[in-house]
Amino acid sequence: MPESRLLMPNNNAILRSIRCASTLLICAALAAELGAAKIKVKAEYDKAFDFKSVRTYAWHPSGAGKLKMLQASGDNAEELHARLDPIIVNAVEQGLAGRGVMKAAGAPPDLNVSYYVLVGPNINAQTVGQFVGSLPVWGLAPFAPSTQSLEIYEQGTLILDVASAKADSVIWRGSANAEIDRQNSDEVRDARIRDAVQDMLKKLPTKR
Repeated sequence: MPESRLLMPNNNAILRSIRCASTLLICAALAAELGAAKIKVKAEYDKAFDFKSVRTYAWHPSGAGKLKMLQASGDNAEELHARLDPIIVNAVEQGLAGRGVMKAAGAPPDLNVSYYVLVGPNINAQTVGQFVGSLPVWGLAPFAPSTQSLEIYEQGTLILDVASAKADSVIWRGSANAEIDRQNSDEVRDARIRDAVQDMLKKLPTKR
């Protein structure tokens, strides 16, 4: 009888194993979701421009922004632009105010601001050995450049240009791009746009 008890499985150990496996699956799912939702943000600026003297801005005289479809997706570009424009404009105005740059009222602005939305295909490819360089010391010869994986997906890009009103030249450009998930609701897309704008404008080197 004692020997048979030793052979019986420990229920508590089984439950702990199940809980551990479930936790790992949940963490993996969350990591995959966060990875898929990642927005890539970057910015470049003219280092010779005195951003600390900037106080006011206005939307570009030719219009706040434009949207271009780089593929035949069935979307109406004008309707999509009309829906996204107030979201982008509001997010930019809030972000600039947070950086100490206010909308010009009456007087000429220091900056002119404009944006562009690009929607089109993108490609992610990996080739054999792309992360491993050739090392003659170890006898590793160069890999033949054969494609190991290829992914074609729809990407949305938001470009924000800030120009000197006096010189009419771009002094700062921010960009954010991410894979478009058509299963997302409008609320989720709008929130991602606002987050992307805020992340971009954090890189604007103005005096707060």
